[in-house]
Amino acid sequence: MTKAIILSGGWGTRLRPLTCTIPKTLIPVVNKPVIERQILLLKSAGINEIILAVSVMSDILRNYFGNGEKLGLNIHYTDEENPLGTAGAIKLAEDFLKDDNFFMLNGDVILNFNFKEMIKAHEHYKGKGLIASKVLDDPSRYGVLIVNEEDNKILKFLEKSEYIPPNGKSIPMPINAGVYLLDPEIFQYIDPRKKVSIEREVFPILAREEKLYHYSIPGIWKDIGKPEELLEGNILLMNDLLKNQKEIKENLIDENLDIEGKTTIYPPVTIGENVVIRKNCKIGPNVIIGDNVYIGTNTEIKEALIYNEAYISENVKCEKTIIADSCLLRDGVQLIGNNNNLVILSSFVEVLDNVKLIAPSTSSLTVCHHDVVRLDVS
Repeated sequence: MTKAIILSGGWGTRLRPLTCTIPKTLIPVVNKPVIERQILLLKSAGINEIILAVSVMSDILRNYFGNGEKLGLNIHYTDEENPLGTAGAIKLAEDFLKDDNFFMLNGDVILNFNFKEMIKAHEHYKGKGLIASKVLDDPSRYGVLIVNEEDNKILKFLEKSEYIPPNGKSIPMPINAGVYLLDPEIFQYIDPRKKVSIEREVFPILAREEKLYHYSIPGIWKDIGKPEELLEGNILLMNDLLKNQKEIKENLIDENLDIEGKTTIYPPVTIGENVVIRKNCKIGPNVIIGDNVYIGTNTEIKEALIYNEAYISENVKCEKTIIADSCLLRDGVQLIGNNNNLVILSSFVEVLDNVKLIAPSTSSLTVCHHDVVRLDVS
């Protein structure tokens, strides 16, 4: 087992405007792109050859990862000229993957579990496919697995449009977590002449043939399809990383933090490299701050994601918000979300002095990249 393919070609429309300037799979999760975290998990399981199936903004992904040398492995690319579907994407890489079992991942989910255990499970079951699963209280948004609990065989694979909750009420069910371990025989099920979905057209056949199994993820899993899920997933992963530290820590803070006295950190908080925080600030709980961020005096931040290179002036208040890279918040700015409705700034946004952006009770408030906000919005 030496190879994997990660699908990274989607538009990420539900995450806009955050995905207007970078691919969805490069969205930071606890200060690393979500796909980079997947690559590092694969590497820890002994996978040293990875294909990124790219399409949208592929040049940005290629520039970020290069040939994989910086991560200590080999990265290759396939580029779809036309959409091929999830099965078509791996068919395009058949020559590279056909010699052994291989991982296939959707590059937009937050994960933190030991892939080696999934390899052992696949070797034990000897099926043609193994699907990572996660039990959710409400599985209606995802592909649902009908399984035999005794041998973990998948009896039916239902896409979300095919699943009908009993009596109209959702019950906890295992869902497709977007991580697969596949036998090279899978390529025999894929027609190279047309667009093919592995979930809709291949997995149901394998289930009928009783050659498809599931592996229940013991660690965390979170889809980042929506901005509120992105915030939730960051907090979930941050807590999981803290829990698994060798020594007990309340926060994940880089040692180069420049922080003045009388500032209070309320855990859990993650702070990246070369961050400056001036006096009388209140940071946390549930805050993730990227690299090279400046935070001015008397600023309060909680329940927030702040990406790299942001500049936050004095007397600013941020709550339930996502601030993308290179944003500028001037003095007295307030960004206030509520519940699942966030205030979201895309890259290179400037918010002028004393402007208040308050998310309504019905939806998130978003600002597109390179915009200048001069007036209050609520």
